[in-house]
Amino acid sequence: MFGKNDVEGAGQIHPAAKKLMLVNAIRSIGQGMLVVDLSLYLAALGWSTTAIGSVLAAGGLLGVGLAPVIGIYSDRLGRKPFILFSELLTTGCALIGILSTNTILLFIAITLSGFGKADAGSPSPCAPAEQAWLAAFIPKIERGKVYSLNNALSFFGMAAGAMLAGITALWNHNFLGDSSYRPIFFFIFVLSFVTASIILTIQEGKTDKQPGYIKEESGDQEKRILREENSAVLKLAAINILNGIAIGLTGPMMSYWFSAKFGVSSIQIGGTLAVTFFATGVTSVLQARLSHKHGTIRSIVLVRFIASLFLILMPLLSSYALVSVLYIIRTALNRGTQGAQQALSVSLTRDMRRGFASSINIFSIRLPISIGPYFTGYLFGLGSLALPFYIASGLQFSFAYLYGKVFSSYEIRMKSHASSG
Repeated sequence: MFGKNDVEGAGQIHPAAKKLMLVNAIRSIGQGMLVVDLSLYLAALGWSTTAIGSVLAAGGLLGVGLAPVIGIYSDRLGRKPFILFSELLTTGCALIGILSTNTILLFIAITLSGFGKADAGSPSPCAPAEQAWLAAFIPKIERGKVYSLNNALSFFGMAAGAMLAGITALWNHNFLGDSSYRPIFFFIFVLSFVTASIILTIQEGKTDKQPGYIKEESGDQEKRILREENSAVLKLAAINILNGIAIGLTGPMMSYWFSAKFGVSSIQIGGTLAVTFFATGVTSVLQARLSHKHGTIRSIVLVRFIASLFLILMPLLSSYALVSVLYIIRTALNRGTQGAQQALSVSLTRDMRRGFASSINIFSIRLPISIGPYFTGYLFGLGSLALPFYIASGLQFSFAYLYGKVFSSYEIRMKSHASSG
């Protein structure tokens, strides 16, 4: 898709890519609202910590199961149909949240939609298709920067959503008990309708079939290239498992942890998460510059090592104010690297296999993330509020070390290919 104009167009973002980034930002507002209030809402409905952890895990597991299939089929059928379906499905699930408090219906809606996902990007199984579609409009050498900017938009949107969610405490006069949380689903219904409308305006184009690609599955060169690509993707997947477990142990149930440990209200939690998401957006912008100047891998590894140290300290502090500051800094550093990591994942293969690479990347992160909340909910139910943090810190140390050790050579190769292409 890119040729001699790559260098001339460097620094300029394709209009279709801008629309996809706008969709990401708008969607993230709803995600930010539910990260703050979903677990609190379910607790107000009488759900146990294990049940809350289980439904968050179920949503993640469904996404894990479908993401590889959708990623691979999007390579063949195109990205747009899957992403559009995802937004329309979210609209329907939000409608269930508006109309019902039935346990079974809510469980189904949360599972299908991925509500409560404490991370950037699409929470649905269609995320690989979206990442691959975005990559189609960005030259390889620019992906670290643009994906970091896209990550920043995610967190700015989540910051706005977290602030809106905190306002639920202000309308408690008008709604009784758990009813104060339900208008959030109306916001998400509207936002999902808007994002679906934007996606309809994007032309898919012929981005999935590369003109220079000749299918020679029996050829030695093709087999060698496939082996190299598969090896790189599988190495990334193996290392991602460590990071995924760490995220799953701490991310999805932070609102509950803040409430259980410090007895703070949803408006306080919303304020903390809003500042956290905003700071993460700023960090993502800085990460874009670091990736462009010093290289994607080096910038990721250094930041992740520092963030792991902060994670150890969080359960040791007894002041909500101090823990909030530490949480904000640690999360901003940690999640600010996600865009750069996504850029690496879609650059390990040729363009016609981007959906495959992205789906394996997401699968390897989301499977352990999905399992994590169940164990965290179980440990919290036993009164162990610190152990998940210590385990997560050790895992993230290991992730940072292995990530740098394995992929520093791939970054050198990507730069050489970009300069020679």
